[in-house]
Amino acid sequence: MEDWTMVKFLNRHSFLLFLLLITSFISYGFWGCDSGGGGGGNNKTRINGTVLQVIDGPVSDIRVSIFENNRRKQSTRTNQFGEFNLRFTPDFNTVRIEFEGPDYTLSRIISVTRDSDVELDVILQISPGAIFVENWVVFQNRIRASGFDEIIFDSLEADFNIDGNGNDCISAKGDSRIEIAARNISLIDCKEGIRAENFGFVLLEADEDISVSANRDGIRTNNNTFVRLARTVTPVDNNIFVTSLRENGIRASGSSAVEIDPQNECTISGAKLAVDQSGTSNVNPSTCTLIDG
Repeated sequence: MEDWTMVKFLNRHSFLLFLLLITSFISYGFWGCDSGGGGGGNNKTRINGTVLQVIDGPVSDIRVSIFENNRRKQSTRTNQFGEFNLRFTPDFNTVRIEFEGPDYTLSRIISVTRDSDVELDVILQISPGAIFVENWVVFQNRIRASGFDEIIFDSLEADFNIDGNGNDCISAKGDSRIEIAARNISLIDCKEGIRAENFGFVLLEADEDISVSANRDGIRTNNNTFVRLARTVTPVDNNIFVTSLRENGIRASGSSAVEIDPQNECTISGAKLAVDQSGTSNVNPSTCTLIDG
């Protein structure tokens, strides 16, 4: 009898452990347990927005909602000034934002990242229905990706700013992939601006400026990794600047590769070297001016 009781206990214990593991995998399967599109924060997207104008309508008491897979994730209403605040944890790289007034409903898809603060100011046109983005700025905490994480932000209407707060601004390890396409991209207060290793992939594209400022290496790659900073397909006035205050602008080792492809002005500068290569690494600075310390 004791043996049978022990078997039942072990079977139940094993089942609960298996269920816990499966639940954890589902919860973190899209973003990864540590990255979440951000770095060590609460993983929430925080949108502080304003409906600046409703053509032929009031800006107050508009219901603003976030949807994922046609499921309402978060909802609020604008105040008398058209201001609204949304807090949510995205499970995907895009969500649908909806504006619902007394006799209209307007919506569109927007790109989002976890652990970020977003300014989003819009004008709504009731007929024909349209949402005009007047201001869209993302203030992103550091981004860390590992394993098979895939973090993608794709909106040329937005300015995307990453504040490393003394840490690496972008870190990609394993088979992770980080892609950011925006009007402007800025990386500030970074230990290393971009660090990619062990098959990590990082792609930054902008219509206008890409700026990376780091205390150590501006871009650091190792092993089979690939990093590319480039203009978009139809750039407006693209310039690229990579600056290291204490080390190298670009430091590549192993069999990694770095490509810089600007439209106009480009400068890569380092307190030591603009470009430091070792192993079988490949660095293509294109037309950039290289400034050694």
